[in-house]
Amino acid sequence: MKKFLILLALLFSLPAHAQDAVGTFRAGLQAFEANGPDALFRAWYGADEDTRLADLRTRLTAFSNRLGPVIETEIFAPKTIGKRLTRLYGVIYFTKRPLWIRADYYQGAGIGGFVALEFSLRPDDIFPVEFGTYTK
Repeated sequence: MKKFLILLALLFSLPAHAQDAVGTFRAGLQAFEANGPDALFRAWYGADEDTRLADLRTRLTAFSNRLGPVIETEIFAPKTIGKRLTRLYGVIYFTKRPLWIRADYYQGAGIGGFVALEFSLRPDDIFPVEFGTYTK
């Protein structure tokens, strides 16, 4: 009985981690849509001024400045890649072309946050192979 209760607790806690990840991911994309790249970084990383984040912020700002105004954002199916890690995929649609985004969200002991962020103008650089398979 104890094993069954532990299994139930795990089953109900895992979706909560994914939900936290998706909610935070969505909030960042919406912040970007409303206020630009700095707002996304504030939503996802707070006031963290890590050098790596500064480099990412500079790159993302450079990309987005060339693409025009944001039209909308979209989130694709999150993937659980470990007990505490969720991989999220999204796109920011600009007037000139989309910018594809992949982020890994880690849920630790009572805290959660993004530990990896990648973006590209090419969806093949971001999405796993199974997203790209198309059959007629």
